[in-house]
Amino acid sequence: MSVILGIEKLQTQLGKDETDKLEEAAQIHQSQSNIIFCILAVEDSTIQIETTQSENRSGRYASEATLIKRTHEVFDNALPQYDVQVIPAPFLPSPTSVVTTAWLEKMMDSKGVRIKQLAFDTGVDRDSIAGWVSGKRSMSQIVKAMFYFYFTR
Repeated sequence: MSVILGIEKLQTQLGKDETDKLEEAAQIHQSQSNIIFCILAVEDSTIQIETTQSENRSGRYASEATLIKRTHEVFDNALPQYDVQVIPAPFLPSPTSVVTTAWLEKMMDSKGVRIKQLAFDTGVDRDSIAGWVSGKRSMSQIVKAMFYFYFTR
């Protein structure tokens, strides 16, 4: 399976060796930074590429300018006859990623909310909430979203 989505749109412009070089360069960006290239359109003298970064282990993310630069590094030499137009889609972390047990304790203290009140307001049993607040239970993304929106509304 191809690392570059839509690479079949370049079949008439590139040979196998050139396509393999593009795939190899894209594979490096995917494995190191979780950056994916998608060829949207190939017209007369332009090629339109969407460059997307998804969540990665390092937690370091490229800006729009960096995604544009990376796309040009991969495609410009292989396609010098084309004007490469890049549509960058940088990773935007969920606002709920701030929710930790420490954040939860801080918000409960600052708002004067106790476990009993959280249980009443959310309909979640007290034992579950106590487990999340103490850190004895891990919070799923849905639970983090519930707490985030409860305290930031």
